[in-house]
Amino acid sequence: MTRPDGTSLWGGRFSSEPDPVILAFTGSLPFDSRLARHDLIASLAHVRMLLDTGVLARAHAEPLLDGLGELLGEIETGTLTVEGPDEDVHTWIERTLQERIGSAAGRLHTARSRNDQVSIALRLFTRESIAALCVLLTDLLEAWLAEAERHVETWMPGYTHLQRAQPISLAHHLLAHFWALAADADRLQTAYERAGVSPLGAGALAGSLLPIDPRRSAALLGLDRIYPNSLLAVADRDFVADAAFACAMLMIHLSRWAEEIVLWSALEFGFVRLSDRISQGSSLMPQKKNPEAAELVRGKAGRVIGDLAGLLAMLKGLPFAYNSDLQEDKEALFDALDTAAGSIRVVTSISQGLTYDVARLERSLVAGFVTATDLADLLVQGGTPFREAHRMAGVAVREAESRGCELWELDAGTLAGLAPAIGGETLQAVRPEAAAAARTSEGAPAPERVRDQLADAAALLQHLRDWAEDLRPPPIYQAYRENRLAAAEIK
Repeated sequence: MTRPDGTSLWGGRFSSEPDPVILAFTGSLPFDSRLARHDLIASLAHVRMLLDTGVLARAHAEPLLDGLGELLGEIETGTLTVEGPDEDVHTWIERTLQERIGSAAGRLHTARSRNDQVSIALRLFTRESIAALCVLLTDLLEAWLAEAERHVETWMPGYTHLQRAQPISLAHHLLAHFWALAADADRLQTAYERAGVSPLGAGALAGSLLPIDPRRSAALLGLDRIYPNSLLAVADRDFVADAAFACAMLMIHLSRWAEEIVLWSALEFGFVRLSDRISQGSSLMPQKKNPEAAELVRGKAGRVIGDLAGLLAMLKGLPFAYNSDLQEDKEALFDALDTAAGSIRVVTSISQGLTYDVARLERSLVAGFVTATDLADLLVQGGTPFREAHRMAGVAVREAESRGCELWELDAGTLAGLAPAIGGETLQAVRPEAAAAARTSEGAPAPERVRDQLADAAALLQHLRDWAEDLRPPPIYQAYRENRLAAAEIK
């Protein structure tokens, strides 16, 4: 809260220190300490811009660059802990810097406010966290794709209303989950790009009288866009909501997958078996083998939805520009990103510990009349209007049900009495595996269409890998790693 000389960071206007209760309530260091690394990187870019524009002389800028670089190195190695009486991480950095380089630290805040400072630190944190999430997501998608490739002709019932509906392949089902997460990856990449706007130079809300170059600061941070409006620059937290929304949708999709694992591992389904390493037992019932990790993924989805709802509620009534309410954005964002990352790791582990019971899946195709729709479609192909075909197929289902047999097991005489258009050849074509294999429309479960999906999924996965590998550290950070922060040219 105070500098080494005992003066407050902002105390010139005040004749007394704030009430300790107020300080404790308004302080954010316990959670925004996570931004120390990103704040230091942004501060390096800011000072370097001040040097490049001549706002700071080299004699004043070099001690700042050296001191900030030293702090960054200690933060990264864990030899320096962010703690103390400071109001927030930004104050902590300035105080710690002043303890090391003296009054020269007082020039760090030239042409900068904590308003644009916190925004850029949070943007850098968000981008780095999203990039890490995408790498985790790639590992999970890779596991799901490999499993799908093994089950192109493993047949099972697809469900609507949790009732057996039509035959599909296990690969087709797994790919449905793959594509849902692929959309999440796309949302995360979009959120990454939308966070890539530099607010440095906006100041408190109205820019600066000094001859600064915000585009230079942005370039040093690897950002190709700056704010269009200085007021918006410090007020905008859309990028936080974007990231939280992407995490919430991701968690919803992971939750739907987890719900299936909970159901499918129950004896009533028996579609999957859980290895011991991904199961947990009961303190009372020795026989239990519970899918608790999947249940927790399902539960944590609600938590991230809550993070998003809290952010939106906080933002909806704020006047422009900066208000301290925005301090509440960080814990929600941190929690959403952390929970999503942890859940992806857990789902990847669960996926690698599952065994699908192929025989049980295929046996589930019996007794549900899952090819009744295929029977109606085949009648339509023969010229019967769909509503009439629907009726005739329903009559056949009712008859098969009364006899305790499957559609394809009805005898020719019975068929002739029910619906003359239904012949023996037609019924053979509605055996589950034949019916599923015959569905060759786009995105359907026929093996050739599923193999098309697998190829498209592999291409998308490679694109996601390439995107993550193409990400580069900010030029100012690279200069720090190469010990050339004060070099004449940093591109």
